[in-house]
Amino acid sequence: MEEKITYFPAEELNQLHIKAEDIWRVPAKQGWQKSPVSPMEVLKLFKGIWIRKGYVLRGYIYREGMNGIGVVWALPESEFPEVEGCERIDALGTPKPRNALSVTDVIEGDGSPRSYIYASIFYREMLEFGAVWHGLSWGLHDIIEEKPEFWDATDLRPRVIFGKKIRVEFFTLCGLFRWRIFKHTDTFTDYKIKPHVTVVAEGGRGFTP
Repeated sequence: MEEKITYFPAEELNQLHIKAEDIWRVPAKQGWQKSPVSPMEVLKLFKGIWIRKGYVLRGYIYREGMNGIGVVWALPESEFPEVEGCERIDALGTPKPRNALSVTDVIEGDGSPRSYIYASIFYREMLEFGAVWHGLSWGLHDIIEEKPEFWDATDLRPRVIFGKKIRVEFFTLCGLFRWRIFKHTDTFTDYKIKPHVTVVAEGGRGFTP
């Protein structure tokens, strides 16, 4: 089967990345709590994808000093239990409601190339939802399409590949401790994402948080 490749500007994807994180940067109390901002507000930025009928995305966030993390679950529309009513699934006390599904279990879309690359970015924004300062990971990455000085690459443009499988490929630059370039390859079954990330190049000393 001949592959069909559709390219997208890195700037378009970076703008989505920035706008998404701006949405959840709001004041919050210490500890675990229901997010004062709904992840569904972030979803509105990503045209061509939506959540399966009957479900809604719910967020919980955690604050400790200036640091923060969060978690997003898909729940039946009528449900949003308090933190105290959730199972705690790790040492940080991350809450998981009884009927929770992962975000990728409920993403649907219009089948367009843009919907798949948007699904890739949205998936990462949901993993990062609520994160601030030392909680940031994906938030320190810039999506790139131009070759950095320390890597002799050819074509870094973000792309969606329709073939036997649908794949999304893009590259990011992150300077945490050391400048590195990451290649992100997402393989889709419907809109369920199987992500794969590799470091493809390293440069000089970066920054410390």
